[in-house]
Amino acid sequence: MLNNQKLNPVSQFALLIALVGLGMILLSMFTGLIANYVMHIPLSKMQEAFLNPENIIFSRLLQVFSSFLMWGVPALVVAAVSGKDPINQLGCNDTLSGKQTFFVVLMMVAGIMIGNTLAELNRLIPLTKELADSFQKLEDAYNQGVMSIANMKTTNDYIFSLMVLAVVPALFEEMFFRGCLQQIMVSWTRNAFIGIFITSFIFSAIHISFYGFLPRLFLGLLLGYIFYYSKNLWLSVTAHFINNAFSVTALYSLSRAGKLTPDAMEDSYPLYYGLIGVAAILALFIAFKKESDRLLLQPE
Repeated sequence: MLNNQKLNPVSQFALLIALVGLGMILLSMFTGLIANYVMHIPLSKMQEAFLNPENIIFSRLLQVFSSFLMWGVPALVVAAVSGKDPINQLGCNDTLSGKQTFFVVLMMVAGIMIGNTLAELNRLIPLTKELADSFQKLEDAYNQGVMSIANMKTTNDYIFSLMVLAVVPALFEEMFFRGCLQQIMVSWTRNAFIGIFITSFIFSAIHISFYGFLPRLFLGLLLGYIFYYSKNLWLSVTAHFINNAFSVTALYSLSRAGKLTPDAMEDSYPLYYGLIGVAAILALFIAFKKESDRLLLQPE
């Protein structure tokens, strides 16, 4: 793990942020090349062009490349310069069991119930009209982008969308946020909850969605504790994938039915769903931690 490092947490964090900045610059250059030499449009019209169904392949490929460049590469580089065996340092190991995986699946089912309830609570937060209008414009732009990428008519479209919108983000975002950033923050603050909370806050904030902030904050905490107790990144990747795959599957159903609209994308669950989810999560985490402790205490 990253606590056996050559660099201290502050240096690791500074390097991580610098690499993200470099990734943004390279991504901008790459996007410009696609706009000029492949799509033959000005860079300023790139976002509008991606909403066109004819350009969906470019949009999906750019999504994959940006996830790898922005999240995967920085995590790998920081792990590599921090010590030996970067893949293992990020938590990619074989210390896991079928029981853990089963608990993770059930926790994500309960977590989805809680997340949708939190989305309802998020919308109850009082805002000025100016802020509400600004946040809604960001939400509309995000939903348009998702609708463009997730416009699925066939089974092949669905499978490809699962790869682009569920597998790829789950892998590279977990490498960055749980495998790298969370370990840095826990080591830096010397407090598991504070480190996991800061990581989850950043994880939610980078999605630039006010109305989705509380659900993503909760998702970050859930993924963070799954990784913290198990010390295994594959379990948090699995949990992240389940969350994304649920959304992609819902979008696929709406798309096949011709009902893929921004309003239809917003789930609404009663408050008691969230309460049931909380009770289930607590019970499952007790069992998950017990199983994780058993595995970690086994002699190698």
